[in-house]
Amino acid sequence: MIVNETAISAQELKDAQYFHGHKCPAMPQGLRAGHLAMDILGVERAQGGGELIAIVETGDHHFSGCFADGVMFATGCTVGKGNFVRKPVGKFALTLLNPKTRKAVRVVPRYERMSQCLDMDFFKLRAQGVPPYELDPDVVAPLIEDVLTRPWEEIFSIQTFENYPYEKVPEVFDAVQCHSCKELVVTSYAKQFDGKWYCEPCLDAIIHANTATK
Repeated sequence: MIVNETAISAQELKDAQYFHGHKCPAMPQGLRAGHLAMDILGVERAQGGGELIAIVETGDHHFSGCFADGVMFATGCTVGKGNFVRKPVGKFALTLLNPKTRKAVRVVPRYERMSQCLDMDFFKLRAQGVPPYELDPDVVAPLIEDVLTRPWEEIFSIQTFENYPYEKVPEVFDAVQCHSCKELVVTSYAKQFDGKWYCEPCLDAIIHANTATK
């Protein structure tokens, strides 16, 4: 597959590292994966919630989870816009979908490369509890440079889809006041009980209290 890959500038890397909070190799890997996916689809960075959907398979509390932040920064798919979907299965894959065409691309760091991470000093020190921002820059910088400069074919495997399954969920623009806590809650998340609207925590408390008194 021939791809005219977008180069990641020094300024973009710096901005992404500021967004992420520290320097590490996993975030730039997600940054590059996001750009590569957009290049293959021929799309621009998302400005709203409808142009692109990013599905990322990282979970919680495991090495290289910073991959997800790189994807968000590159693609513009974010939690707030509702176009960043976490499918936490402990992998480092990105599927980027164009909802208009239903074309999608899945970008996955190759096993051989990812399995080597655990033998690198960076990850050994991280496993010992050393925060990434306290590591010697000489340990981190070569890994970032390698992620950004090595041919993408040596880092990632690619799978494309012509008709990716997708069902658009309309954005909700109405809300109600919870009868109990008096806070605003989006209607699709509220529930009616005895003719009154409640948020989920308040309704749970009412139901549990009623159960306990019986």
